[in-house]
Amino acid sequence: MRRVLTPEGLFIHERNSGLCVFTPQIRSKSWIKPLYAQIALTSRCNQNCWFCYASASPNKTEEWQLDELKRLIGFLDSWGILGVAFGGGEPFMYPYLQEIAEWTWNNTGLDISVTTNGTAASEEQIARLEGYVSEVRVSIRDPEMCNVLDKFLGRRFEVGVNLLLFRGNASVLEEIIRRSLSLGVKDFLINSFLPVGRGAAYKDREPIDEDYAELTRIIKKFEDEAAFKVSGRLASKMKAHSDSSHLRTR
Repeated sequence: MRRVLTPEGLFIHERNSGLCVFTPQIRSKSWIKPLYAQIALTSRCNQNCWFCYASASPNKTEEWQLDELKRLIGFLDSWGILGVAFGGGEPFMYPYLQEIAEWTWNNTGLDISVTTNGTAASEEQIARLEGYVSEVRVSIRDPEMCNVLDKFLGRRFEVGVNLLLFRGNASVLEEIIRRSLSLGVKDFLINSFLPVGRGAAYKDREPIDEDYAELTRIIKKFEDEAAFKVSGRLASKMKAHSDSSHLRTR
């Protein structure tokens, strides 16, 4: 059982059962440590997306050495945070993904999640993670990509979808949510595009007030069917269009 006290409240998480308790009445005066640590395992990715904050691509070669990664994870475990989120680049292109997931699960008390674009992962690679991760999050930018969710569903981990709000794409997100729900996925994490990394050349794609208002409408439309989490920055932008009390920030 892990406990992290924050200015927003007390978080308690039990990895094996998935039990998570949030008590907003018990608070600290300042942040002492984060809830989760995000680790970019590799800068390599099978895609070359224009909006990538990490400028990942098939030609990148930077990645964690396994022994150094274990030392980092060991420190994070001793620090007492709730868990680690493996990302990239594309984590399924990291040669030691299964090994580090298994090592972390067996040697620490950390919860483990993996964030992927879904297209580089084989059925065999996914199967090797079962029993060693509690959640896989699939980043989907186009409704036609929803078919990649099939190979992650029905396994021994939860599946969620990550969405990115651009200027003018709220209707696209609505269709992705609709298709994901039809497949049984009911967990959505939404961030807003920032012009950083490779996306720095696309400042005109940053969301504006109309996009935040439309996203608020969409979330309200589906709030009884799914759980929505948004970044703190996005939540602050949406407050002008809703009380946002039904949203969880991340």
